[in-house]
Amino acid sequence: MELKKTTKLAEVIDNYPNVTEYLFSINPRYKLLKNPVIVELMSKKIDLEHVAERGGWTFEELSSKIVDGIKAGKIKSGELPTTNTKEIKERMKTLLKMLYEGKDVENVKKEFKELISKADPILIAVVEGELTKEGYTVEDLMKACDVHLELFKDQISSSRRRVSKDHPLWRFIKDHDAMMFWIEQGRDLVHEMKKRKDYDDASDLIKELKLTMEHLKESENHDVRQENTLFPVVEKYGVEEPPSIMWEEHYNMKNKRAQIEKLIEGIPSRPYNEFIDIMEGNFIYLVETFSQHTKKEQEILYNVALDLLSDQDWKDIKKESDEIGYFELPKEVLDYE
Repeated sequence: MELKKTTKLAEVIDNYPNVTEYLFSINPRYKLLKNPVIVELMSKKIDLEHVAERGGWTFEELSSKIVDGIKAGKIKSGELPTTNTKEIKERMKTLLKMLYEGKDVENVKKEFKELISKADPILIAVVEGELTKEGYTVEDLMKACDVHLELFKDQISSSRRRVSKDHPLWRFIKDHDAMMFWIEQGRDLVHEMKKRKDYDDASDLIKELKLTMEHLKESENHDVRQENTLFPVVEKYGVEEPPSIMWEEHYNMKNKRAQIEKLIEGIPSRPYNEFIDIMEGNFIYLVETFSQHTKKEQEILYNVALDLLSDQDWKDIKKESDEIGYFELPKEVLDYE
């Protein structure tokens, strides 16, 4: 194929699947190309001129290296193994419909868990996005929420890199644990409220829910710290896509929490059963969205940052984080390692 400055990296990968491995093998500045998720996110947007810049080369030098690698047989042509998106999407739809209808729930959950454990998280996000466009609501997709959450918790726990307690990432990870603890707490309180007959009967649970939402409000400090310390440094190294995704998800979840707070402040402006239904949908959204968000940050963003950032970068992030301050972690999270 003809290599031009405007040729997207994805086009080269389509023709030569191992080109990213080869480039890293001859230039350590291409460490980022070792991460397949980052390559997947960036390759369709970044052209060869920018790839060259990130490696400290001119475009001519980069294209020459690629051509030499092809001639030497070190860069091989071929096709990347593909995952059948359509097949996965159709099977997900079938399983979700069976869950809605209450058919063979345990076996369906088991198969659903196996399906999403084998697929790339980006692919699952694409499939769910397509299902939404086809008319499925967020609430529909969240029917499998408990299955998702169980799987994501297992994967997040197994994929974490262990860092010392004085490392900035240790606190970011603990923040995630605390926020999930309170989101699940809110969901459980709403489930309990469904057993009560009206606002007066559920007054004790409403009081607990208000306190939980206060904790979640305080935990927005986590987003502020990341957006002002970690994200700018990662972007400085040319990694723009993951932080931009996290920015958007922070914004969407903040809006959802604000909607919940507004509903609570408006008690008893709407019928109790209607209030419970809306609250349940909001918390299902938060549990699902935050679990996936956490998985992306810990598996992608944090690992990329650990690969790229210098010791001085981490010292600067720690210093700036200390200046911004922290929210108080619950005992349940501090005791958990």
